[in-house]
Amino acid sequence: MKKLVALTVIVSFLLISLGTVRADTGKKEWLQRIYQLYGEAKYMDALYAIEQALKAMGSSNELLQLKYNILVKLKRYDEALAFIDGEIKKSGESEELLAAKYSLLFKQGKLVEALKAAMRKDKIAKSKSPWDSMNIMHVYLRMGSENEALDWLQEAVRRGFISYRLLDDKKYALLERNKRFYQIIENIKLSIGLGYPAKNFTVKLLGGDHFTLKEQRGKVVLVYFWAYWCEPCKQEMPHLDKIYREFKDKGLEIVAISLDSSVKKTGEYIRQHKLQWKHSCSGKVWKDNTVNLYGVNTLPSLWVVDKNGFLRSFGIKGEELRKVITALIAGQ
Repeated sequence: MKKLVALTVIVSFLLISLGTVRADTGKKEWLQRIYQLYGEAKYMDALYAIEQALKAMGSSNELLQLKYNILVKLKRYDEALAFIDGEIKKSGESEELLAAKYSLLFKQGKLVEALKAAMRKDKIAKSKSPWDSMNIMHVYLRMGSENEALDWLQEAVRRGFISYRLLDDKKYALLERNKRFYQIIENIKLSIGLGYPAKNFTVKLLGGDHFTLKEQRGKVVLVYFWAYWCEPCKQEMPHLDKIYREFKDKGLEIVAISLDSSVKKTGEYIRQHKLQWKHSCSGKVWKDNTVNLYGVNTLPSLWVVDKNGFLRSFGIKGEELRKVITALIAGQ
């Protein structure tokens, strides 16, 4: 009798496991099909496939995110907004849903509603992000509310916003007549450390050696924060490769610090693309010590240190980066 009960339990377990495997396989096949259609820009077909997958497998964050992304791609903003509101009504407010709602309302120019969504998102956020402050600032800027925009820009800086190149962006033209705007920019430069000795760090390289910034005196050093899941980071790689090949024998050193969780996958990507400069990956993502030391909160992030160890540039790339490195190599 005990053997019969044990056999029944084993058979039941196998049947449940087989059902789980089939369900997982079915989900994988659905997602592969949807991602394929999405990648081919067949958005209507992908949207139809998502609806079928939702009926077959039920709701999942991945499917809902894909549906939202496609509706936005198709510029069906009202439908996307109704979808987001439906999810909020069904599951309650979340940072992700409110961020999506803000983005949609801002795109449509519904500024009062966008401001409410951004404010609400900031209020319920577990950690206060500079990007939430910047979203609120952008609404006030679009409204023409100069003082409120500057208040929230200053709050963004207090929270760690470190992009000082706002003067290069025409959307900040409203603020250019205000002295406070320039004071905030100078405060950002000061917090970054531009013109001051660069913050020293030591990282373990993927090959096992260690790299210490202060030991690179006499070289121009480019510190590059990136991740293989970051498309703009990967788009910058060919430019860095060209710069490195041009200046590696003239005194340029590049150390790339990856914010990936998988050291193995980072190494595979580097080998696949034959990236010859120095690479580090702690696997700690945003909690990496050097990431926190430099206050990095967006990718890619490029920092240029001169031959004397002073931080000379931050946040530039492409041809502008090449010009800065050319000048520093020449000792200018």
